[in-house]
Amino acid sequence: MKPLFSDDLFRRFRDLLLARSGIYFPDHRQGDLYHNLSMILSATGHASLETLYAAASSDERVLHTIIEGVTVGETYFFRSAAQFAALRDGILPDLIARRAAIRSLRFWSAGCATGEEPYSLAILLHEVLPDPASWQITILATDINTTFLDRARAGVYGAWSFRETDLSVRDRHFEQVGEARWRIRPDLRCQVLFARLNLVEDEYPAVMNGTTMQDVILCRNVLIYFDDDTIRAVVRRLYRALTPGGWLIVGHAEARSDFFAGFEVVNFPGTVIYRKPLTAPLFDETIALPHAPGRQRERGAPCSDATTVQAGAPPLLLTAPVAMLSACTPDASERETNASDDMPDRYTAARQAADRGDLETALRLCATVTEQQPLHAEAHLLTGQILEQQGRLEEALAAYRRALYLDHTLHLASLAMASILHRTGRSADARRVYQRLLRALTALPPNAPVPSLEEATAAELQAFIQRQLAALHAPAPGGSFLEC
Repeated sequence: MKPLFSDDLFRRFRDLLLARSGIYFPDHRQGDLYHNLSMILSATGHASLETLYAAASSDERVLHTIIEGVTVGETYFFRSAAQFAALRDGILPDLIARRAAIRSLRFWSAGCATGEEPYSLAILLHEVLPDPASWQITILATDINTTFLDRARAGVYGAWSFRETDLSVRDRHFEQVGEARWRIRPDLRCQVLFARLNLVEDEYPAVMNGTTMQDVILCRNVLIYFDDDTIRAVVRRLYRALTPGGWLIVGHAEARSDFFAGFEVVNFPGTVIYRKPLTAPLFDETIALPHAPGRQRERGAPCSDATTVQAGAPPLLLTAPVAMLSACTPDASERETNASDDMPDRYTAARQAADRGDLETALRLCATVTEQQPLHAEAHLLTGQILEQQGRLEEALAAYRRALYLDHTLHLASLAMASILHRTGRSADARRVYQRLLRALTALPPNAPVPSLEEATAAELQAFIQRQLAALHAPAPGGSFLEC
């Protein structure tokens, strides 16, 4: 019997997908990959799988088409009822009690598919959180598949998405649009920020994309696509993205204890959840992760057994002993003393310190930059972000204003300013900032990337701002969250 496609071509596609997306097809799934690629072949018009491979190797758009074609977005609201029960009955009460003083919570749906998971979380928070209007809530939702993200942003679902949801929940939180279609309420839709992110890449945790200091990360039914080495690398980064005491929720089939060394294992009825220890240091935490023998990673050699991974170390660059990892070993004062006198290097060091959660060091480095180069707009922007994360909102506002005065195209500063003004009750000022930003965006083509927000287009940002303005004019019934 003639093979579906040659073993050599299968291996080339497999290795390309593994290197660029982390998606792994073992030998026994050769037929699945062939089926997916055949569907993509007819959709893209390529003459053969050989030409499709050649195109994917050189054209990022073709590669993304393949990645989107081999990932599954099948999900539904409140999938895995035991995990949402654990959130409702155990995790959220714990977080609400620990965060009562600052009234701020951060959530990340990593691998959000078409949006049912983060919207389920928004609904649950709306129903469980006491006095939700007084809390600052952030729900970040990311996926590698841009088609899924477009559907998630639209927020419109058919009956199949509600197959395990009580109809009273659907009736309370959705509006019917046409026959057998429902759209999530605007006040809930605006609470979730969608963005493309590839979990295999080492661009997180980072302050600039909102993936640091998370209280809860849901990464369910994503790790099953990866090989063991990739899973360990992703879990290391998710560990670093959590606050001490933060929770990681994975799919039931992914709950292998050897992947989650360093976490506490917490048993809830019908499910297991992983928790970063409350005693974990806030900065430069270390975790010991065993490494199974395997292939060499593209960005670095395999870890040795029982490698100790410093949280501030560059992900996947684990060949040097911990004592030699210069990004991690020196204390804050040594890092500042040894930094180059060149201000761009100091700014880069500040970004790196902020990304690993060392906010005080990052703030000191930013101050050094702005003292010697007062016109460094990006340093003022980063200063504002750090101050905002520390809860120093008025100081953050002042830093954002300085950044915008120096560079009016730093639209991220405008968004942050408007959010703070909204949260602190200055609705009229927030509206003015949003309206100024809308006028600035009209000068850009709809599909143009927005300066300082390269992952968002002008049209996407305009739609987001319109939702914020609508929320300012018409508060949601029963109160709404303060940050969308």
